[in-house]
Amino acid sequence: MKKSLYLFTWNKYFYVLTFLLLTSQIVLSQTWVRKVDGFSMWSIGKDYAGNIYAGTTGTNRGIFKSTDGGETWTNVFSTGASNYLYISCDSLNNIYVANVSNGLIYSTDGGQNFITIPASTFGGANVNSVACGKNGHIFVGVTNGGVWRSTDFGATFTQSSLNNITIVEIKVDKFNSDIIYAGGSSASLNGFFISNDDGITFGTSTNSVNIWEILQTAGNDLYIATTSSPYPFDKSTDGGLTWTTMSNLAAAKRGATLDLIEDIYVSGNGGVFKSTDGGTTFNSFGLTFSSNKILTYDYKIMVCVTGTTNGGVWIYVDSLLIPVELNNFTAKSNNGNVELNWTTATELNNSGFEIQRSINDEGFLNIAFVPGFGTTTEPKEYSCTDENVYGLIKYRLKQIDFDGSFEYSNVVEVESELPLTFELLQNYPNPFNPATKIQFRISNFEFVSLKVYDILGNEIATLLNEKKPAGVYEVEYIVAQDSSPEITSGVYFYQLGAGPFTQTKKMILLK
Repeated sequence: MKKSLYLFTWNKYFYVLTFLLLTSQIVLSQTWVRKVDGFSMWSIGKDYAGNIYAGTTGTNRGIFKSTDGGETWTNVFSTGASNYLYISCDSLNNIYVANVSNGLIYSTDGGQNFITIPASTFGGANVNSVACGKNGHIFVGVTNGGVWRSTDFGATFTQSSLNNITIVEIKVDKFNSDIIYAGGSSASLNGFFISNDDGITFGTSTNSVNIWEILQTAGNDLYIATTSSPYPFDKSTDGGLTWTTMSNLAAAKRGATLDLIEDIYVSGNGGVFKSTDGGTTFNSFGLTFSSNKILTYDYKIMVCVTGTTNGGVWIYVDSLLIPVELNNFTAKSNNGNVELNWTTATELNNSGFEIQRSINDEGFLNIAFVPGFGTTTEPKEYSCTDENVYGLIKYRLKQIDFDGSFEYSNVVEVESELPLTFELLQNYPNPFNPATKIQFRISNFEFVSLKVYDILGNEIATLLNEKKPAGVYEVEYIVAQDSSPEITSGVYFYQLGAGPFTQTKKMILLK
């Protein structure tokens, strides 16, 4: 959460300076913890189930997996074939890894087994990068061979474009999966390339540096990290068509990430650096070892460090970035409806909540979405009513961040019973013009009729005339403009008939 400081007097100015100096000292001495000691790490990625995967370079090659936010890691795959330079996961949690001269490897079972797509599939070129787009669409960047594209989960690939360019970075646009970005890196053929047709073709380069990382913010700004001197950190606000240099970094950078409040971290030669002003300035963030790909996982920053001495996955936990704190999720049955209520103590980048329901343990389905408040430290209250549901019902919330990451709430359970009475409720709004809604409840399977009469008892509309199971229903009555005889302002009656039950209520039309 960003803080603003306002200066009014010299005394306050003095104390603010003191605060800033202390803050600067804290930033420069952040505590990083190393995991996966003894391995030279290069690539890192996460799936939608919250699992994290990291890949090595060097002689001790392997892929490691963490299921607890990076605290512990298991070596799930080892081979001496080649380095693991890039990891990407699709919406089904399949894992794809760029394995250089060995081609592309992938797993459909959480890393227990990997299948190799050999480099010969890509014209014999080394595979440097991989990205997953919409369902089944996989994009691979290779050395001197551009981008290869699959639409069948990697079963087949075709070369799409940029044939003579070495592609080391591919990203799918967060807001339009038909837009693909590619970063090129070589002595002469490099740059930023855009496809607007799902990777079939790419345009000419719009940036002339070697591009090793592409970042996209929630506001749809793009940033790039480069290994080209003077190491500009460039920003685009028009989808990559034009670029502005925000600052020049001290050394080559191969990774970049955004934290939960979209502060920027870059990684590469010289370690990790952080910007809190959109890339205008960067400060060292306490890790000075040569590093590569970097990842945000909840309120943790994870960076891959190479080398036999300092190699591993280094993790920084930002205790100031508090995730969405959910309180008091309840479900209450109310005459055929279920009222859901929950509160949050704090929120950080909260896009909102999917409400998921399971009836009689038949599996959870998404039934509604309630928008969140983004970032706030103030308590917020939420509610939603699930109408006309009966049986043993379970609910859970899927809280979703703006970057697509999510967490599930605890499951709450409620027994929703059929309404015990017949009841015709008062229409609303009343008076009305030209439409009103009429709600009623029935407790048995009955033939139901709902009709409208004028003050003389003449039937003027039949709103319902069919068999209905027990439940709560709502019918809308819209006054016809060309009815005969003409329906004018005045008092009308609506009558519900359901088996032996009959009830009539009055409503008023005002034209």
